[in-house]
Amino acid sequence: MKRQFCSICKISLRLFTVLLILASFGCKRLDLNVKTPVLDRSLPDETSYKVRIVEYVGPGKSYILEAKKIERFYDRKILNAWDVRITTFDKFNKLQSTIFADTTIVDDARNLIYANGNVRINSTNGNIKARRIVWNRNVDQIVAPDKVVLTRGETTLRGTNLRTDSKVSYAEMDVVSAEGRVSDEDINW
Repeated sequence: MKRQFCSICKISLRLFTVLLILASFGCKRLDLNVKTPVLDRSLPDETSYKVRIVEYVGPGKSYILEAKKIERFYDRKILNAWDVRITTFDKFNKLQSTIFADTTIVDDARNLIYANGNVRINSTNGNIKARRIVWNRNVDQIVAPDKVVLTRGETTLRGTNLRTDSKVSYAEMDVVSAEGRVSDEDINW
C-alpha cells in the first residue's frame, strides 16, 4: 500500500510540475496582439545580385536586362539596377542594340527605362554616348536630354537633346557639330 502511495505521489508531483511550467509560460501577454510598425517605403521588396531578366512580348523577346544588383518595388512596379546591360530585340528576335549604363530605373507602370551614368548605345546603325537617356518603350523613342556623341562609321556628331529609336535608325539633335566626312545626303536640313 505504501508503494502505491509513493507512485501516486511521484505521478502527482510530476503532473504538478508540468502544470506549474505551463501556467508560468501560458499567463504571459498574448504575442498575437503585438503591433508591428509599418515598413519604410524606401526599402525594396526584393534585392538580388548578378541578375538576368528576360522580358517577352508575345512569342518573342523584347529585351534582356543583365545587372550586378537589382532592387524591386512590387507596389510601385519599379526596378532599380546597377552596372546594367540591356540587349534589345526586334519583332523577329534579331539583335537591335545594346545599352550599357551605371544605373537604370525600369518603370513597368509607365513602360519607361531611365539609364544614367556613362550610357552607351551600340547598334549597327551607330553608337551613342550620353550621360543619361529615357527610353519610352510604348513608342520606341529614346531621348537623351544632355550632351550626346553619335558615331556612324567615320562620322561623329556632337549635340544636345537627342531623339532616336532603339535601333538608332534616325537621329534628331539640337546644337550639332560634326567631325569626319559628312555628305549632304546624311544631313536633313
